[in-house]
Amino acid sequence: MKDDRSARGRIVRAYKRGWPRWAVHAMALRKLRTGLHAIRTQGVERLRERLDADPSGMVLLANHSAWWDLFLAHFLNEAIPLDGYGMMEHFNLIRFGFFRRIGAYSIDRTDPVSVREAMGYTIELLGRPRAGVWIFPQGMIVCNDVRPLRFQGGLRVLLGRAGRLRIVPVALRYEFWQDERPEALVRFGEPTWVEAGERRRVIEEWEQRLTAELDALRADALTQEGARFTTLLRGKTSMNDRFARIRAWVMGKTPGAPDAY
Repeated sequence: MKDDRSARGRIVRAYKRGWPRWAVHAMALRKLRTGLHAIRTQGVERLRERLDADPSGMVLLANHSAWWDLFLAHFLNEAIPLDGYGMMEHFNLIRFGFFRRIGAYSIDRTDPVSVREAMGYTIELLGRPRAGVWIFPQGMIVCNDVRPLRFQGGLRVLLGRAGRLRIVPVALRYEFWQDERPEALVRFGEPTWVEAGERRRVIEEWEQRLTAELDALRADALTQEGARFTTLLRGKTSMNDRFARIRAWVMGKTPGAPDAY
């Protein structure tokens, strides 16, 4: 098989073909079902409508708050659906090469050649219909409520190279509500076209936009009201749900696992 690493620079491209892709997909789905109580979203229907009206590729600009983010992004790609990809540190992708099978590709920020090639590859991917490229511009895992957000400069470089980008701010949050496993909460903002002329302020502007989405998501998360979200996935039955079923059976009610939120 042809090696997808460029001979000119340190870049490993995504390889979303063959049966290993489905094996990695199954592994990711199993981890999400067993590790999370539910995946709940806001704005997903609007995003689907925007994609149906205009299937141009988009950058999904997300905060990076947990190890779960990559598996969660993959699940969201499948659920929307998007032809999803994500930029990952070269060192980590070499260690965890299976992420290539669900769309990860590498960038080595210490190597200018790698940066140029990764940006070029990103633009190539964005030219595909319904493509979604996930970028975590903080460059590291940062706790949800750290303010202000600080982005690295890759978004400015990418916009300068591409000339025009469609960007969606995506707020991610993990909260323990009434169960032993956390809720994964996702809020999709409004997809927006950004022109090269906005390059100078693009970092500051999108730090503010993503902060606004994160703050709105936090406010809704604090209510613990599931009705404020669209639930895309429920994990394995929790201890709380099992006790609810037993209690309903003892009291002579119809067994079930009511959503307490």
